Amino acid sequence: MIKIKFLLITLFCAVFTLTGCSSEDSTDDSDNGGGNENPATGITLDKSTLDIDEGETATLTATLEPLDAEGTITWSSSNAAVATVDSEGVVTAIKEGEAAIVAAIGTLTAICDVTVTKETVIVDSETLKGSDYYIIQLDETSYNSISTKVINDFRPDGVDKNLYIWENTFNGGTSTGPNFYGLDQGWISFTVANVGWSGAGFSIGPNYGDIDMTRMFDNPEDYYLHIGLKTGQAASSYLFILTDGQAEAKIAIGDNFVDDGTTYQAFSQLTRDNTWNSIDIPVTHLNELGLFFNQPFSDVNILALLAGGTQGTTFDMDAVFFYKKNK
Repeated sequence: MIKIKFLLITLFCAVFTLTGCSSEDSTDDSDNGGGNENPATGITLDKSTLDIDEGETATLTATLEPLDAEGTITWSSSNAAVATVDSEGVVTAIKEGEAAIVAAIGTLTAICDVTVTKETVIVDSETLKGSDYYIIQLDETSYNSISTKVINDFRPDGVDKNLYIWENTFNGGTSTGPNFYGLDQGWISFTVANVGWSGAGFSIGPNYGDIDMTRMFDNPEDYYLHIGLKTGQAASSYLFILTDGQAEAKIAIGDNFVDDGTTYQAFSQLTRDNTWNSIDIPVTHLNELGLFFNQPFSDVNILALLAGGTQGTTFDMDAVFFYKKNK
């Protein structure tokens, strides 16, 4: 009898011991660092939103709860094409858009909503510090910096405003690298083809309506036509043809230019080292050539150009506009 009692007590203790061990292990925090002594019960980020420019970086800091919690935080982006994040929480802005950056430890997450905006570019040039702009060619960033001062935007749009080439006399050139304002945004680039002459023009069609540049008639001494040109060729020269709807004026740049038997003396020479030349032609000079802009006009080539007939001659032009210079 004594032996039986001892056996029952032994079995009871064994069952109690096994039940107690099972209960203690049933709390599984392995997803949240449960393999450590202090698993996380929460995770937060120091920022819930982040605004950042393209190309910039910012660091997000994740905090576990409780403060002595242990575990490995993983980072991810919902849109890596817009913003990426590394294992230390460093966010890199790739391009304009939105992305969610997620910090996670097991099943616990914290999110920061990231907005990437286009890089802010400040173009510091005296030619963009004037007023009353009539734009023929200009990159978008530079245009945006003066948009409130633009009277007419003649830039080609493929509808009422077009840049055309006469009879395949030009081939497309290569507009890579910094433009006139040092931006990687391209410019007008042609190469003379093999037909013995070359010509192109900025055509403003009849549906555009009236072109009113009479401000320049009232105060011609304040206004200029700006043209950016570059070349690395020793003998290249160009002829620009302008109109006010009543008369034409032709201006040679780079060297004297012969057109249909008439020689036009160069208004300005060029530095021929593939750097940009900044040329300002006074509107008073256009007055001397018979252009006065004294009334509205329409359906014209606001600017036409010739580059001669030598095959391979390059034509690279940017930042073309009439403007009132800040003096």
